[in-house]
Amino acid sequence: MSAIEALRHRDFALFFSAAAISNAGNWMQLVALPAILFDMTNSATWLGISSIATLLPAVILTPYAGVLADRVSRRNILLVTQTVLMTVAFTLFFLYTADLLTPRVIISLGFLAGCATGIQTSAWQSFVPLLVPPRLLLDAVQLNSAQYTLARALGPAIAGVLVKVSGPGLALLVDAVTYVLVLGALVLCHPRIGGGARPTGRVWSIMRDGARYVWGHKPLRLATQLGFLGAFCGQTMMYLAPAVSERVFHHASTDNAGLLVALGAGAIMSWGFFVWTFNSIKRSTRVGATLFLYTASVVTIGATGLYPVGMVGYLINGLAHLQLTMSLSTVMQGSVPDNVRGRSTSFYMLGLLAGIPSGAFVIGRLADAFGMRQALFIDGGLLCTVAVFLILSGRLRLLDVEGILEEPAYAEQLLEAPGLPG
Repeated sequence: MSAIEALRHRDFALFFSAAAISNAGNWMQLVALPAILFDMTNSATWLGISSIATLLPAVILTPYAGVLADRVSRRNILLVTQTVLMTVAFTLFFLYTADLLTPRVIISLGFLAGCATGIQTSAWQSFVPLLVPPRLLLDAVQLNSAQYTLARALGPAIAGVLVKVSGPGLALLVDAVTYVLVLGALVLCHPRIGGGARPTGRVWSIMRDGARYVWGHKPLRLATQLGFLGAFCGQTMMYLAPAVSERVFHHASTDNAGLLVALGAGAIMSWGFFVWTFNSIKRSTRVGATLFLYTASVVTIGATGLYPVGMVGYLINGLAHLQLTMSLSTVMQGSVPDNVRGRSTSFYMLGLLAGIPSGAFVIGRLADAFGMRQALFIDGGLLCTVAVFLILSGRLRLLDVEGILEEPAYAEQLLEAPGLPG
């Protein structure tokens, strides 16, 4: 299996392992912190506000971060942002143990973490391919998604045990400590120099050129739009899990851990299926099926009061999320030259990061106003409508692009600049 070959490269294996553990820690926080906030406020709207505070700065900063990722060392960017995120995580732990954590403090620290996330997202996505030879680029992208998927399954499971045994504090502490591993891996890694040319000139002009590149190629534009849709209607379910646990299934908000474990299990199953069928199923077919899986997920969750059936709904959500993410990631990573990869990825991530908080807020408000079940049915109806339209119009076939999407005039304009730093 070629994807495993990427793990034979020391730098990638080191970063892969550290990132998997750290992401598991992040998912532990995602179980503990929303449960703390929901217990404080008993409001799904507050969960939406929290996601907005965390992800809105990421949305605003992501396009600029794409320029940074194409201009300066991606490793140095990650060293700074991971340090900030580690500091936020330790602060959350200490304030919680001192009984000083309040909804406004959670929102404020989430905003700071969102700023760091917005700066680092494009650098992270475009840093991973520099840890392997160019021929293994897509394999590294797949494995990067795999470690995130594994973390998504293990993090909530471990957090669920820790929260039940010792409360949310230990989960917050473990999350903070895992950042040390990523910082160590970044110090020890030696990424190769990226191919292509480093963009020069004013930041706004470079950002505009990146936007023009993405918007000017229909496959990239559609991938970005679908990323937003999947985040708005599907990924928000993980952020609303405490409210779903309590209002739909009449369990404690901390039982969101079980729902997120099911989501992670579905994602792991989905990754195995993706690798097994990578070259045998067209992206357009895969993405179309994924949109209907998302629809089935939210409708299943909303249609029952049985917690085990809700776990099945979250498992389907995990199946859908991984298929959609990896399909769109291979379009964005494999169809662009390295000299615009940071910016192209940033606009794709912009769709994801904008979709999650806006979806969490809208669905949360609908849930508070009309009920969680009704909000989920509206969500599922929107997904189904868009899926039918995209399939009948044939637009999904744009995702079946192969090779690099070049723009000669733009590429020639940048050839005079030096190569990209790692």
